[in-house]
Amino acid sequence: MMAADETCWNNLPSVILVEVFSYLSQEDKIRASSTCKNWRFALYHPSFWQNIHFKAKTKDRNSMSRTRYLTDCFAKKLRNATVSFDSMDPLCVQEAARVLQKVCDNDHLRRLMLIPSHCRFECPGRIDEQKQFFKKHVLKPVRMLVEQCQRLEALSLGCSEELTVYIGAFLDLLARHQACSLRYLGLASVKDDPDDYLLLDLDPGLFRSFQMLQILSVDYDYVSDSMLAALSEVGLIRFIIHVHGIEETHPGTSNSAWTSFVHQNATCELRLTLIHSYEAVDILHSDILKPSMPLTHLKAFFCEQLNSGALHRLSSWYTHTLRSLWWVDSLGSAAAHCLVQSSADEQPDPLVMAAWRCSNLEEIILLGYKYYVDNLVAIARLRGHTLKTLHIAAQDILYDMGEPSFDEELSLQFEVSEALGTVWAPLPNSELHDVIHNPTAGDSDEFILPVVLRDQDV
Repeated sequence: MMAADETCWNNLPSVILVEVFSYLSQEDKIRASSTCKNWRFALYHPSFWQNIHFKAKTKDRNSMSRTRYLTDCFAKKLRNATVSFDSMDPLCVQEAARVLQKVCDNDHLRRLMLIPSHCRFECPGRIDEQKQFFKKHVLKPVRMLVEQCQRLEALSLGCSEELTVYIGAFLDLLARHQACSLRYLGLASVKDDPDDYLLLDLDPGLFRSFQMLQILSVDYDYVSDSMLAALSEVGLIRFIIHVHGIEETHPGTSNSAWTSFVHQNATCELRLTLIHSYEAVDILHSDILKPSMPLTHLKAFFCEQLNSGALHRLSSWYTHTLRSLWWVDSLGSAAAHCLVQSSADEQPDPLVMAAWRCSNLEEIILLGYKYYVDNLVAIARLRGHTLKTLHIAAQDILYDMGEPSFDEELSLQFEVSEALGTVWAPLPNSELHDVIHNPTAGDSDEFILPVVLRDQDV
C-alpha cells in the first residue's frame, strides 16, 4: 500500500501539481521540488516565473551564474523583468546585456526595469570597442523590445545617462508601438557631469499619444509649457523631474501652465529632485518652483549649498501637498559648516515653518548642514506622530553650550521620541554612507540612484 501511495504522489497529473504549487511560497516550491523528478518539473512551470529579478553583482559571483540560468530558462516566457547590475564592472555589464538580448525576443513582456549601480556603464573591451558593445548589446536590444512587444506597460532606463541620451528616439518608438499600453515611463537621468552633458531635441507633443500613462520621469532640460500642455491631456498620477544644469536658452515653465496641468491632473503628485545642481539650486526659488506646482517631494542632492528662499516657499506655496523634504550634502563638503538658519536671521526657521504649515509633511532628511537643537525639537512637536521619518546626523546638531553632554544628548532623544511617538535618535557616523562622510570617500551615484529609483517605483 505504501509503495502504491508513493507511486500515486510521484505521478500526480501536471495540472494538479501546478495547482498545488500555486499555493506555496517560492521557498516552499523549491523545497517541494526536491521530492522527485516530476515535482522538479512542476517548479519550472512558466506561471511561477512571471516576475524575475536578474542580478549581476561584483560582490556576489553566484548572482552571475543564477542570472545566466534564469535567463536561459525563462527570459522568453516571463512578463516582468528587473535587471540589477554593477554598471562599473564590465563583467556585470556583459551579463546584464546578455539578459537584455534574451528578453528582447519575448514579445509578451510587460515590464522592463533597469537598475544600474551608477549612471554610466563600463563596457568590456578597449575604448573604441566599448562604444560598439553598448550600441549592439545594450541599446539595440532595448529598441528591439520597444518595437516588438505586443503590450509593453512599463519601461525604466534606470537613470542611465548613456541610455537617456537617446530619449528622443525612444519616445518616438514608444509613441509608434506602445502608446496604447504604456503606463510607466522612466526617462529621467543622473548626470556624470552636471555642467557638461549632451542635450538632444525632444518633441513634447509626442506625450499626447500616451493616453494610458500614469507615471513619468524626465529631466528638467525637456520640461516646458508645451510639455505640460501635452501631459495635461494624459492624466498622470506621478510626475518626476530631475534637475541638473540649466541651459541659458531653457524656457522654464509658467505658473499658468502648471495651473492648467493641475486642473487636468487633479491627483498628480510632483516629485522634484536636484542632483549636483550647483547653478540650478541658486534659482530654485525664483525660476524653477511655481506656486501652482503640485509639489509633494523635494530632494536636493550634493548641490553644496542651501537655498533658504526655496525652503521658505514650501510653507507658503505647498501647505496641502508637500510630503517629503530631503536636503543632502557631504559632511566634508563646502556646505559642511553652513547653517539652515543663522542666529541673527530675523525670519523664522524655514523647516519649522514647513513642519507647522505643511499639513501632510511626513519625511524630513537633512544631512550635511548644521541645525539648532531647539528647532529640531520644535519640528518633532509640531508634526508629532504624522512625521514618519526625521533623519539628521548627530554631529550636525548644534547645542546651546557647544559640545553636548551625555545628559543633553539623552534629553534630546527623549523629547523627540516622545513627540513622534516612536523611538528616535540622530544618525551616528556608523550609519552614514561613505560619500556623506566625505565627498571623496565614495561615489555619490551609489547614494543617489537607490533613492531616485525608489521614487519611480510603480
